[in-house]
Amino acid sequence: MKTRKRKAGRPIAFDREAALEAAMLLFWERGYEGASMADLTRAMGLSASSIYAAFGDKQALFSAAAKRYMESRAGFAMKALEEPTLERVIRALFENTARFLTAPGHPPTCMTLTGAMGCGAEANSARELMREIRRQNQSVIRRRVLDAQKKGELPKGVRAEDYARYVATVLAGLSIQAANGATREELETMGRMAVRYLGF
Repeated sequence: MKTRKRKAGRPIAFDREAALEAAMLLFWERGYEGASMADLTRAMGLSASSIYAAFGDKQALFSAAAKRYMESRAGFAMKALEEPTLERVIRALFENTARFLTAPGHPPTCMTLTGAMGCGAEANSARELMREIRRQNQSVIRRRVLDAQKKGELPKGVRAEDYARYVATVLAGLSIQAANGATREELETMGRMAVRYLGF
């Protein structure tokens, strides 16, 4: 029985989005250094050469996975920031985060914290990418705080930078607690404690 030969040079068809989703979940779970190319080929169902051809090197693949994470999974935070008052923004940030971290189907933590944890020089660019994303997220919160001050929702004497840093710190803490096995109820309790401290 004759087999059909594939034409030379013709790329193997694959579901790019599904492959990138698999890479994102692996980086999210194991971090940049913890996800070897062998692990990635198994998770994505592609050969190393196909991965390089479609996404570039490992750093480029990680960047694409991080972008996918921000666009497809991290929207819960942006949605919270659209609430009409600062009180509702803060409450929604903690509630949405607790819900997200304990949802099934993905690691119980935030990829921006765990995705690039490691000590090797190879992970420098991945760590810097995650740091930049966290800085941007904190900056968005700071702008929302400044807007609230202009509207009289928050005293002028409150330092917006400190306020935003505290909120970002508690949100990061929720991620760590979720990775430690905290339940949604426990995370929500921590969020309510933070809300009280913030004056709401």
